[in-house]
Amino acid sequence: MNPSPASQLVVRFHKPVAAILAILTVAGGWLLFARGLKEDYRLEAFVASDDPAYERFQSFVEEFTSNEFAVAALHTSAPFDESVDALLVELNKKFETVENVQRCNSIASIPKALRTMLGDRLFSHPLLEGNLISHDRRTVAILLQMSAEDSGGEARRRSVGQMRDIVREFRERHPGVEIFLTGPYVTLIDMYAYVDQDLLVFSVLAFGLIVVTLWLVFRRIAPMLFAGFVGLSAIVITLAMTTALGIVSSLITQMLVILVVVLAVANCVHLAVAAEDAQATGDVDPDGRSRSVLSYMLVPCAIIMLTTAVGFGSVSISSIAPVRRFGMLMVAGLVIAFIGSVAALPLLVRWGGASKNAGHRLAQRALAWSADLALARRKHVVIGFLIVGVFMLCGGSRIQFQSDFVKNFRPSSEIRQNYNFIEEHLTPLGSTELVVKRHDGGAIVSAMTVRKGADIADALVEELPMVRRALSLRDALSLVLPGTIATDTQAAQACQLLRLIPGGADILRNFLNDAGDTMRINFRCVEGFDVQDKLAACEQMKHDAEEQFGSEYEVEVTGLYHFYSTLVDGLLRDQYRSFALAALCIAITLSIAFRGARMLVILLLVNFLPVVFCVGVMGWCGIPVNMTAAMMLSVTLGIAVDDTVHYVWRLKHEYAKHGDIERAIRDSHKSVGRACLFTTIVIACGFSILLFSRFLPTAYFGGLLAVTMLAALASDLWLLPALILTWPPFEKRVQPVIKPQSD
Repeated sequence: MNPSPASQLVVRFHKPVAAILAILTVAGGWLLFARGLKEDYRLEAFVASDDPAYERFQSFVEEFTSNEFAVAALHTSAPFDESVDALLVELNKKFETVENVQRCNSIASIPKALRTMLGDRLFSHPLLEGNLISHDRRTVAILLQMSAEDSGGEARRRSVGQMRDIVREFRERHPGVEIFLTGPYVTLIDMYAYVDQDLLVFSVLAFGLIVVTLWLVFRRIAPMLFAGFVGLSAIVITLAMTTALGIVSSLITQMLVILVVVLAVANCVHLAVAAEDAQATGDVDPDGRSRSVLSYMLVPCAIIMLTTAVGFGSVSISSIAPVRRFGMLMVAGLVIAFIGSVAALPLLVRWGGASKNAGHRLAQRALAWSADLALARRKHVVIGFLIVGVFMLCGGSRIQFQSDFVKNFRPSSEIRQNYNFIEEHLTPLGSTELVVKRHDGGAIVSAMTVRKGADIADALVEELPMVRRALSLRDALSLVLPGTIATDTQAAQACQLLRLIPGGADILRNFLNDAGDTMRINFRCVEGFDVQDKLAACEQMKHDAEEQFGSEYEVEVTGLYHFYSTLVDGLLRDQYRSFALAALCIAITLSIAFRGARMLVILLLVNFLPVVFCVGVMGWCGIPVNMTAAMMLSVTLGIAVDDTVHYVWRLKHEYAKHGDIERAIRDSHKSVGRACLFTTIVIACGFSILLFSRFLPTAYFGGLLAVTMLAALASDLWLLPALILTWPPFEKRVQPVIKPQSD
């Protein structure tokens, strides 16, 4: 093969390019060490600032109460008494010293005047029973109202750390009392802590597993150094870009590191195998071999970089901020990895040496058997894959869309156990809010609005299975005015009287804003329902409230329960949109690279099958769609097409040489099939380590990618040749006729 101008250019300038990448890697490593990654621990980091659901939620928070809260609970063997009250007072005082704690609400913090006024009604009051004390009086809670923090950084970590220290100290001093710490403020920080810890552990494990895999494949140091340099430079430079540009990398760093490194190494494996095959040409000139390899490999590697970047880049249309940033950074990492692999290849060719790995012979026998199967049983292969595809499509209909934040953690985790304890003994932490205001901006408090708010709360508890309890302005006013509020004057007087009682103003502000023109009805909802059922319930709340209050009033629904549900619903829409965009762009790229409608149809069929397999595994195994899994379809398509491109590129080359499609398939299996097998092993091993992550979305992501990449390899080695033989996409070559010589 005559060297292409691009290959000659690469060989000519590969040393300065490789040197620049090495310098950028060192500089990027120093920047990461000196400044670290920018992280954001707020709920706001998940969404775009102009998201309507987020804007409604923020408006609610500003008018009523912060969404930043933690819950500490004491559980004793005996019902609440003076000794438990003393422990609660002690714990209350300790939590008040924690940074960012604005207020502690518990039975112990209720003013004596209010305690005296309530008397025996204290423990059975709706604001307390099920919120601050359990029905059996053996569990009491402290609600820690936290201040919002714009920077969203270390102060939050310190606050949670201080609370955990208090809990640990209290457990040591009072071994007979169980204490639990949970709530959105704590859970969010714990989630980031899990991801950060997993990043360190699994990055090291994945790197070690990749090193072992490369050694088993090549048994030489040079290919390992080649792949290591490319993978390390790609991820270090990408992460340094996030630091230099101030891009928040929370939640995505772990997947970004492993994906960039694994995909960079996989591309290097293809190039290393091609360089190894080039040694058989007998060309002793390293630069000549480099030009030969690059002349053949540069175009397919560029196509692969483009299609994979399209798969990841398509998720950048998501409304979820971490998903969007992940897509953009993956594209940057893939481009850097491509440049690095091409620039470092001549160095590998020069210093690589020959492979003597006996494992290659085992791979060759397995690949020869695969070729025989595809050639001899092509109809059976096509039918078999069709059956598997239909079965997996049926599984796809079973997919659920998870909006339960705490289910991102394993059942055995302390986070989930604490959350479940609070929900079982006290009240669900899922909060949905109905916000009611007058269209004319007038005062909202009247006997009618108090009564209708209470009626709606009671009715929806009975009607909606996910709603376990509801609180309204009536419950707050009943602290000072038990019974029915019959007149508007009584309602106004009750509000005024509640403000005069110590702590009463804070209680009233939970249900009535400072301006007095907006009222809140709070619904406590349990998890375990499909996201569409949750959104339907929220719509019913809004509809029933609008009917009750009439056209003079405006009703909105918000709260964390509703907010997370809309977030997951948006993920579902984003998944389909990004997959459609990725499929379209990849189809256009493949149609340009491999001209012919028949070949394009075959390529799309072969590469859609791993996507269908991924969906089916999610459905049959009960893996829900969450923030991470929502990227699976586009990412799977983008990665699965890589080996297909290499295989078809080689197949066309072999067919052009011999004109025999069956021989071309066998030769392709022996050469590029080996690289496809090795890269799949690298990818599957690299991703499978994520299965052990404590953060379930990461575990699902790694496991699904590992399994679907195996399905993609099966499609490339069996289905692709079977379809090409059944429906030939290449023009038949006419063999020259050799006439016998006359005597």
